[in-house]
Amino acid sequence: MKGVIPCAPWAPTVAIKIRLLEHYRVTHVRCPQLAIQPFVKALCDIYGMPYKPYLCQQFSIAYDLYLDVRRRTDEKVMECLGRDDPSWRLKNACPACTYKLQGEEKMIFEMLTTMDGNDSLKRVLRRTKTVNLEENGEPTLGPSKERVDNRDAGDGYFLSREKVDKWAKARVAEALPMQQPDTEKRENPCADRWKNMINDVTSKMWGIFDETGIFLALCRHGFVLVIVDMLRSGELAKYPLSVQKELLEAFGLNLGSGYDVGCHFEGTVRNSELGGFAREMNLKCLVGAFHGHAHNRLCQLEFLATYVEGLGLEDLEGCERFFSRSNGLAKSCRYASRFHRQQEISTYAKHFDAFETYANLGKFLCANYKQALTILKSEGALSSWMRQEGVESTDEFKQWLREEKDYLLNLKNSPKQTTESLEMEYVQKLINLSASEYVAKHAVLAAEARAARSDSAAYVPGTGKAELARRHAKEKVNRDLESVQELERALDIPQRWTTASPEWTATVVEVKKRKFQLALDEIELLIVERIFELTKMNQSQTGYKLRKDIAKALQARSKAVRNAIDRYNAAAILLEPPMPQLTWEQVVEYAFLADFDLLRDTRAEIRARPWTRPAYRLALDKYFRLQRAKEEIKRLNIEIRRVVTWIRDEDRLLRQKGRELRRQEGKSEAEADEDLMLAVQLRLYRERRARFDDGHMRRFRALAKTPGFTGSIVPGLALELGDQEEEMVSDVSDGDEGEGGDDEEDEGDDARDAEVSGLLYRLSVLAVDGAREDTT
Repeated sequence: MKGVIPCAPWAPTVAIKIRLLEHYRVTHVRCPQLAIQPFVKALCDIYGMPYKPYLCQQFSIAYDLYLDVRRRTDEKVMECLGRDDPSWRLKNACPACTYKLQGEEKMIFEMLTTMDGNDSLKRVLRRTKTVNLEENGEPTLGPSKERVDNRDAGDGYFLSREKVDKWAKARVAEALPMQQPDTEKRENPCADRWKNMINDVTSKMWGIFDETGIFLALCRHGFVLVIVDMLRSGELAKYPLSVQKELLEAFGLNLGSGYDVGCHFEGTVRNSELGGFAREMNLKCLVGAFHGHAHNRLCQLEFLATYVEGLGLEDLEGCERFFSRSNGLAKSCRYASRFHRQQEISTYAKHFDAFETYANLGKFLCANYKQALTILKSEGALSSWMRQEGVESTDEFKQWLREEKDYLLNLKNSPKQTTESLEMEYVQKLINLSASEYVAKHAVLAAEARAARSDSAAYVPGTGKAELARRHAKEKVNRDLESVQELERALDIPQRWTTASPEWTATVVEVKKRKFQLALDEIELLIVERIFELTKMNQSQTGYKLRKDIAKALQARSKAVRNAIDRYNAAAILLEPPMPQLTWEQVVEYAFLADFDLLRDTRAEIRARPWTRPAYRLALDKYFRLQRAKEEIKRLNIEIRRVVTWIRDEDRLLRQKGRELRRQEGKSEAEADEDLMLAVQLRLYRERRARFDDGHMRRFRALAKTPGFTGSIVPGLALELGDQEEEMVSDVSDGDEGEGGDDEEDEGDDARDAEVSGLLYRLSVLAVDGAREDTT
């Protein structure tokens, strides 16, 4: 029976149509929340059948077989095209990134990638009900009861667990002494802020899960490059290290890699086995535009997208957008087997690349181009501001940035003001001693007055509440006096300080500065938490109750921020000279948390420098934004031409292979039949690949007519083809008249269609480029 897939190898009682399985596959990847059970129940309702639980299992069996048939068919097509190398998919994942042309202008970053981890796609490990008790009485989980299933469903997306485990912490530590010393070691400016590279503390929390999420790498256009399973842990360093090694081997020199803790990861790479290879390949670790806002200013000056030369307008936050959609798979993955979970993720990634990312590739490139042109229109406003403020050259912006970096480095290396010194503690103990002596003096007077008012008028020590308070006050004086004497011995103070002592005055100034710094740190911490909570609140697939809880927490946090601002202002006004007062509007609208770093220095001359003034900082960021827009246009001119050339070359190659398969000469009957069936699959493959090409070309032709467009949509010559391109052109032009085969499968005369379409394509390109040249 054709067109159906049985649910058992022998004597099946149920068979499911292939069209129905394909319908479920497409619906499921578009709406991951739709699982097999509701789909089967809906089918039973439609066809008037009673629902039976075993139908879901049979549907799942047929669906697995259908996906396996699709995979094997795709492998046959790729083998026919000479693309059966396991690394081919990764090296050719994105035409805009990987399809390089001859004569291209060199870029600082040959390719931009982004990577991040996500714990939504966890999988519960099925265990026995036996619960053992540890020595401390805490229960431990029983052993796994899952059946071993070593089938691979990764479709070339997943890295094997063996490759990842090569970068485990223990194994890397053993290899580190064998490495050459790094002469370019730099201290991580965010070392005290980011701690998620080591998750040993939370390891017990992952006990009920086997895979605790995925670690993902994308190109800047959103194509999936590599996926790694995170196993019974959080986001350990071995996951980005293994991914980075794979990307460097695939793409080579001048790779820019974005990561939310890229500043920390740079040091991890440098101190690992990968360090030498990364330096050789000129790897640059970067920080995404959004996450960079929570890093300190010194880190931003080196890693933030706005200031990194060659990065363009790329925000390196593609993983967050991918996760917002893939989170819907969580329901299907949570209690699936290891094989089925990997199958779900790889099937989704494959469909996402072909029907989402590639479909929007032309829109992405054109929208970025228009965004860059819009930014460049503000160049005149910046020039006008420079004339009004007396800024003679744009070189001053770069000088300001260098001055700020030098200043922050000196500030970072200066003695810490937020730590309490012994002198500060001594002054506080003196204040405590003075207060306790005052209380003790009044307690004695109160006790004597109470005794005088009594009937006997005789004072008996040790009786009554007043006497108890007097005794406690005296004991406190003794304790405070002992603390003062201990600090005097430690500080070698021969004479006790008073409020008139110069040492007292200097230390009080330091105490005020410390209170100011602590108040500033509290505001910064609350703002960082507020930023990430707002992101979580808007995250796709966040439940209603969780969103309500986050909203309530934000409302409470707003009160905390207001109180922290009041404490800051109270501490700021006590300084000499007083520091600027902050308002609620200023704090919540801070574009960069770096503004907090500038407030940490209480010297008045620092705030007089140009780069500390808000207007100058806005101009500084606008200048670098303009530079990034120019770099974006340069990159887009290269990427657009790559995509145009790839569309042409891919169509030519697939048509040529199709004609070769349909040729009957010199083939046996069995070989001819097999090649004809493969030709049909190749044609379907070509139709899927070319489904969005017309839309891309229409966008590119419209963009080419836009004022300010400096690129070209004339196809170039691919590096990987070289002289083969001329042979391909001649093959397409010559054609093969009289080819046999069914009309529906053969699509008529392919050679003539290719020649006519190629001629029309070249005429349209010349017309557009000619019109653009006339306008310029």
